[in-house]
Amino acid sequence: MTNLVQNKTKINIRHENFPPALDKLAQPCTDSFQSDKNTLKTYEKRARSKYLSNGLVLALTKLDSPLNKSYWNTWHCSKVILQDGKKLTTTYCNNRWCVQCNRIRTAKLIKAYLPELEKMEDPQFVTLTIPNIPGEKLKTAMDAMVRDFIRIKNLFTHRRSFRINGVRKLECTHNKATNEFHPHFHIVLDGEQTGEELINEWLRRYPGATREAQDIRPADLNSMKELFKYATKLTTKNLITKENDKTVIEVNPKALDTIFRAMYKRRIFQSMGWIKQVSEDIEDIDSQIIEDVKEDTEVWTWEQEYSNWVSSSGELLTGCDAYQKYELRFQSG
Repeated sequence: MTNLVQNKTKINIRHENFPPALDKLAQPCTDSFQSDKNTLKTYEKRARSKYLSNGLVLALTKLDSPLNKSYWNTWHCSKVILQDGKKLTTTYCNNRWCVQCNRIRTAKLIKAYLPELEKMEDPQFVTLTIPNIPGEKLKTAMDAMVRDFIRIKNLFTHRRSFRINGVRKLECTHNKATNEFHPHFHIVLDGEQTGEELINEWLRRYPGATREAQDIRPADLNSMKELFKYATKLTTKNLITKENDKTVIEVNPKALDTIFRAMYKRRIFQSMGWIKQVSEDIEDIDSQIIEDVKEDTEVWTWEQEYSNWVSSSGELLTGCDAYQKYELRFQSG
């Protein structure tokens, strides 16, 4: 890409006037759910996400993980975009650690579930936790949590003659100080009494968990949307800092790999009661008519160095400059 280096300040971009935005790993945004879904602004957001995803998966591939092949699959996620007129077509990896795919997945789930959750008479946001555990016990602990939740749900249905109506999500975070993991459920359900009884039954099965660590509060629009964000935060707010003109994001690849392996091929979202189940998967192949792209026939190829898709003539598809604004730093251990 010599022509790119020599003419970096003169490269044409296929659109203009992008607003500045910080696409934090810890606070993902929705994608096609937004009103600008048919413009190149969406592709600028995806370019930032892909730039960060590629940096992360390169670190993950060095761990000799059983997920290594899948991590490399994410490296190739939407690597090539085919343009036919104003239609852009690309392929997605559908992996949960892919920031790009998670943006699309979040948008899909919000669009599908939110209208149903808004029908609830008394929506409540419930958190169920267990004590922190070491990484080697994470998968077994998640298996047990899912089984125990199902038992509680069946108990309510068959012995107490009422159902839990809502959506449950499995999440996991990592404690850097102790190097332990914190699997937990977030649930939006209908009825405060149902939520309180759910917590009581949960504590009977996990006597080591404290009542203070569980939570129930009224669910509003923001908390409902929050439910459908990433199942594991790739970093935390306190690990996102500013240095000079760059946003520095610290991540722990080994801890993330432990979480990803425990969650691999596991259902993260589960609907309950009258809420219809929605698939978490996104389409492998996606085509969109983009209103503000110049009509052309072109093959756009991802260049990590420029956080952008580049044409054969050296033209950039979007105005993304993530390579200038972000730096990933990796923790050991």
